[in-house]
Amino acid sequence: MLDLQNQNTILQNNNEARGLVFAIAFSGDGTGAYADFPAELEAPPAGSFWWVHVNLTDARCRKWLSERGWLSEEALDILLSSEVHDRIESEEGLLAGVFVDAKLEFAGKAEDMAELRFAMSEQILLTGRRRSLRSIENTRIAIERGKKIDSTIELLEEIVDREADFVAKSASDLGRVVDAIEDKIMAGYINAARDETRSARRAAIKLHRQMSRLLVLFRRVERAPASRLPQDLRDAAGRIAQRLESIYQEVHSSQDRARLLQDEVSAALAHETNRQLYILSMLTALFLPATLVTGLFGMNTKGLPFGDNDAGFWWALGLSIAAAVATYILFYVTLRTRRRNAA
Repeated sequence: MLDLQNQNTILQNNNEARGLVFAIAFSGDGTGAYADFPAELEAPPAGSFWWVHVNLTDARCRKWLSERGWLSEEALDILLSSEVHDRIESEEGLLAGVFVDAKLEFAGKAEDMAELRFAMSEQILLTGRRRSLRSIENTRIAIERGKKIDSTIELLEEIVDREADFVAKSASDLGRVVDAIEDKIMAGYINAARDETRSARRAAIKLHRQMSRLLVLFRRVERAPASRLPQDLRDAAGRIAQRLESIYQEVHSSQDRARLLQDEVSAALAHETNRQLYILSMLTALFLPATLVTGLFGMNTKGLPFGDNDAGFWWALGLSIAAAVATYILFYVTLRTRRRNAA
């Protein structure tokens, strides 16, 4: 169990002055405790290592990182750069990379994506962020509750697993939302399902994009040559990719279903619109002859029919109704003829 009495040292030691969010020292038995990260990284006792998490938007942190002699130029470039594409590189026994993660919101929801950057050796896992990340927070809480970590690679795997847990839950929630939308569509509540379908499609696209990036990255690491990446890292990447594969399939299925539902909603709305336009067109056509008759008799000119007839109004009204009925019969016969020819 992490020594909670030392938690206050997160904000009371030299870590804050350097722009570090926290530093955890792991002992040989895998337990971690908050500690003041030393000015110079020295070889720790066998089985022990450090996890240092930094705020990359803090100028003090960027200056502190630039002065670390144990960081290679490539690792420093990955940590301090603004690039957003996923990558993992190895140089001088130090691994460095960047991959997508879920942004942590104080309200408890994480919809936006951010990047987690790291540099790793046998002695230290240095992680950095520009915005608070859900996987980092969940891993830190797990360590506080007694989670044992035996190596930096296992710690990195734990961080990715925490992100996979969140994505898996989001994928399950998305599947239930799609099920509910499908039920509404089958029940005929098209208008109620329209906005929900759009939101579900947007969420599915975000999850699919995140899972695609992660899966491609760790598959690439798993298949990397032994001369480039160590075997234990490639094995860990294989385990991560295997888990991500199942989550990816679930997200992909939900995305396909959301797209089909959106197409079905669009088709239903288009059908309803066409039906209303057809009714409107029919009414317009039926009243057009009557409108013509009333417009004709409404002219203030001499010689109008029935102008001197006491029953002229009723003759004009009958003529308008007869024109509308004749138009309806014409449309009806034409429609029946087209349907008979189509059959």
